[in-house]
This record gives sequence, C-alpha cells and structure tokens, in this order.
Amino acid sequence: MSLSQEEIEILDYIKLMLPSGLSGYPADYLSWVKMEYKKKGKPHTNVTMKNIENCLAILKDEKVIEPSKNDPRELCPNSSILQKSWNKDSYEIFGAFEFSPIQYVRSRLESFLKVNNVVEDDLVDVSIATIEAIENAAKYGDGNSVFVSCQIIGKKLELQIINKIKDVDLETELLKKYTSATTLMKGVMVMQKLFNHVDLQILEETQQAKLYAEKILT
Repeated sequence: MSLSQEEIEILDYIKLMLPSGLSGYPADYLSWVKMEYKKKGKPHTNVTMKNIENCLAILKDEKVIEPSKNDPRELCPNSSILQKSWNKDSYEIFGAFEFSPIQYVRSRLESFLKVNNVVEDDLVDVSIATIEAIENAAKYGDGNSVFVSCQIIGKKLELQIINKIKDVDLETELLKKYTSATTLMKGVMVMQKLFNHVDLQILEETQQAKLYAEKILT
C-alpha cells in the first residue's frame, strides 16, 4: 500500500506509541494522533479516519499490531515490541474527552502492569481505580495537560496524576450529584477502596488537582 506523505508521518507517530502498550479501536488511534499533533502545536484537522485505517493496515500486515483476544475490533501491539525493562512510566496527555484519555491511560497502564508481572486481581483493582481518577481529571479538568506517572518499587505501586481544574466551584458541582451527607466524589471513594493509600489535594494557588495513590501488590 502506498501512503501519502502525511500518512507516513502519522505512521511514525503510531509506531512511537506502540512500545508503551497502547491499544484501542481505530477511533482511539485517531484521537491519539491528533493529540500528538496538538502537543507539537501542529494543526490536526486534516488527519482523517481513512489516514488512520491505512496506517493500521500497514502495521497489521507487518504483524506489529494484532486484534485483541477479547475484542477483535480492538488493536493492540504485538508483545514482542513492548518495553521490557519498565518499572517506571511517565507521560503527558490532554484531558479533553475528544483525545480518548481514558483508553490511553487504561491500555498503557495495563501493559505496564503486565510487563511487571502484576497478578490479575491487583491489575484489575489498579486499572479500575486509575480509570476513575482519569475520568475525574477529564470531567473536572480544563481539558489540557494531565501528567501521569507510576512506578513499582519492590511490591508497591505508586501513582501520581496532576491536572489543572476548571474554574468552577467544585463543592457546587458535587452537590449537584450527591446528597449533603456525601463529601467525596464516587471516583475518590472507589480509589480509596481499591488503593491502599490515596491523597487528593486541590492546590488553589495553581488551580491544580494532585492525586497520589499507593497499592501494595501481592
């Protein structure tokens, strides 16, 4: 298949993503390529689904990506190209839902945990809790940079997520959804149940939300 010059560039972007374990539907890859364009200050309106499908077809032919065993519509990197020595990971995404941040973090995190031989029960707990955190960052954040970092030290996983929050009254937002007896968002309550330690701070001077969480691995 012959690719246009722009598709060659898109293909390079996707190839750079794959060793970090990103997997998703073609629409997710489209969102992530647009996000990479935005990070570099480049217009992304001309990036189309057809461009993405052409690039993914090349990668499937090269056996760099393959259908997921759980859902053949989801494409995941071949395990041979994943990072091998990988006990620390950090990256920046954009929190706006148009960039598919939840699937980005979920797939990258689960790949990181699998490479580090984290048992399935712990993997599920960490994944669910982190998805809640990213969903909150996307919902209550300003849609721009979200910084995610995680590391495994011995049998302890440490996770940190930092994002700028919208210029809104969070207490008012919470009261719209919960009774006055409930003082924490559902997502925070889920995180507290599935992590061993959770610390969520709202830094008023910088309008940032800073989450730090720990999970003791079995």
